[in-house]
Amino acid sequence: MTAVALLGEEMAKKISLSEPVSKSPKKSSAVSLLSSSSSEDPPRKKSSLKENIANVLRSPNFLLRREATKLRWDQVRDRLRLNRIKISIKDRSRSRKSSKSRERRRRSNDQTNVPTPPASANSIGSNCVPASPRLSPNEWQFAFDHVIYDPDGRAQFTKFLQSEYSEENILFWWAVEELKAVSSSEGRKKFEQTVQEMYDTFIAAESPLAINIDHDTRTDIIERVEGKDATTFPENIYERAQAHVYRLMEKDCFSRFVHTNAYKDVAKKLSLPQTFRFNVRLSPGT
Repeated sequence: MTAVALLGEEMAKKISLSEPVSKSPKKSSAVSLLSSSSSEDPPRKKSSLKENIANVLRSPNFLLRREATKLRWDQVRDRLRLNRIKISIKDRSRSRKSSKSRERRRRSNDQTNVPTPPASANSIGSNCVPASPRLSPNEWQFAFDHVIYDPDGRAQFTKFLQSEYSEENILFWWAVEELKAVSSSEGRKKFEQTVQEMYDTFIAAESPLAINIDHDTRTDIIERVEGKDATTFPENIYERAQAHVYRLMEKDCFSRFVHTNAYKDVAKKLSLPQTFRFNVRLSPGT
């Protein structure tokens, strides 16, 4: 056999030996891919950010923390209310004494024929009942103001916000209204304590009742409270945040509340419109 023939046989053997080896990995790899793909679970649908937030808000642990925080805040409000009642009783007692003194002076003036000066507009206004919510030419804002200033209307609106897990907005708004009364009737020390309680309840990031306000407003409040002497707290410390929450409730939450039976009941009681000239989802004043 010639050298060429021997070389040909060797090459044929090499080819025959290499063919099954080269094919088998391809076949086994294809089978492994099929088996691995068939064993995998179908891809899960990704949850949106809104869904994730909603799930957190509905979680039992978070709801328990919210209820505990609301209970603590109610206790703070009760203490403030009791203090204001005590102060009101003292003020009434002083007022009675002052009225008797004025009456004695009036009789003395009558006896000496000295005419009593007419009451000024300021003195009349000081004894009047505090003004009701401002009347707005915009019927939407008119209705919203009357709902949140009326005790029954505010209670119904609060229940509605609870169903949307956003009652912290009305709680904070009303807390600022009460803070104004604290500032005028209970002195600086009680005002400072209330500011701190409100901060822990509605502003601190870890609080389950933290309100949704813009970054600049929150930062401004944090800089005025954290690490600062309470004597430096300004009296209008929360008014900017209150205005932000007011607009949020008026433009967003109230537009859904007006479709409920609860609003219709409140509207009948307060003689408010049940339908509006403008689309209820438009911004007021547009």
